[in-house]
Amino acid sequence: MSVLLAEMTRDRVKEVAPEAVAILPTASIEQHGPHLPVVTDTLLCETVVSRAASMAAPGSSDRRQMVVVPTLMFGDSVHHRPFPGVLTLSSEVYNAAVTSIVESLQLSGFRRIAIINGHGGNEAGNDLVARNVTHYAEELTIIAQSYWDIARAALVADSGLPSEQIPGHAGRFETGLVLAVRPDLVDQSALKRVKRGGTFDDGRFPKSFGARVAGAWQHGGGWTDEPSEATPEEGKRMLETITGEVAELLRQLAA
Repeated sequence: MSVLLAEMTRDRVKEVAPEAVAILPTASIEQHGPHLPVVTDTLLCETVVSRAASMAAPGSSDRRQMVVVPTLMFGDSVHHRPFPGVLTLSSEVYNAAVTSIVESLQLSGFRRIAIINGHGGNEAGNDLVARNVTHYAEELTIIAQSYWDIARAALVADSGLPSEQIPGHAGRFETGLVLAVRPDLVDQSALKRVKRGGTFDDGRFPKSFGARVAGAWQHGGGWTDEPSEATPEEGKRMLETITGEVAELLRQLAA
């Protein structure tokens, strides 16, 4: 079984940390169209981390435990601010928060840290923190990856879902996962009404340009691709694939 850092005493943390893997989930509270709850990213990231950590956890006789850190549930979601229900940190504050948490884990004795992300807006900050902290930290190995990127190749192979729809935003991918985990949180009447969502650049530039266009989120409605195509069955299959791939990454980090 994995263990929760928040339920450990300080002496237990000191004992376990040098050989353990600390897993920090990062997510957000932000709009996910008219059909999904604002807690979507946090819900899905916590579900993936909890299941993957339990799957990767060693036997009780092995000291190399999987220690799950409380989720940083407020992310870098400034781009969603035109919509209600968005509780965001600025990029600078978010990066500083992740840095402080990672430094705290290191000071507690952890030498292996996995930042498992569940919100696209956090990716650049998480990567920056991971790169910067290794410049001065000793005996530290850290990874920072979004769960969908860890599992992308397997997801495309197993589900047939186009890579560009992974993760999308409140589209078929995320809607399917929420239907699998907490179907009671999906507004079914709104889901029936949503049509194809817009793109991140409002469709004005080729994807290879990487352009960011002001107002694209509002014009696109705040979701992408076809959320109405999601099914709980597909969501369960994708969740199994994701959990397995993240668990394997954690095992490799532990080794």
